Amino acid sequence: MKVRNVISLAAGNLGREDLVAQIEACAAEPFGELYSLLRCYNLVENEVALDYFPLIFEEEFNADGALLYKDFTYAPVEILSVKGESGSPLSCKTLPAKLVLPQNAKRVRISYTYSPKEKEWGDDVEAALQVSERLLSLGVCSEFCLTNGQYGEAATWEKKFREALRAAGVRHRKLSVRSRRWA
Repeated sequence: MKVRNVISLAAGNLGREDLVAQIEACAAEPFGELYSLLRCYNLVENEVALDYFPLIFEEEFNADGALLYKDFTYAPVEILSVKGESGSPLSCKTLPAKLVLPQNAKRVRISYTYSPKEKEWGDDVEAALQVSERLLSLGVCSEFCLTNGQYGEAATWEKKFREALRAAGVRHRKLSVRSRRWA
């Protein structure tokens, strides 16, 4: 899934065929309303990743008592787990700039959530599997209308966006009824 496709779908949803044509023709840096749409996309992707469907990454480090967050592949938002070489959980202390580990830890595997990086036209969408192009485009429509002062339309798109988020978060469970027993 590409960022360009999501933005094009949002422009189509808004009935802005002129923007759809500009998106298809744009090969360089976006400008004007195209830049605004890209900015709205980045805001929506960030909100979805931080509030609804977190992006999780796991990586290994050689530990030396502490790990600086700047050494991580992505900027961590929340540390989910820290495991030692044997796979057993380790206790750690989170500080503003680093993660303090036990002195005996030599190699650790850390699982954490992170915020997506800002995207450009040709970049891939960095969202969870539950998130579709349509869901993201609804959020982009809402943000774009809000940016342009179309508050009524923004509220309508926001409602559709929230409903799509709720539907994406629903876990489909097999329903079963317990058998009755007569004592």
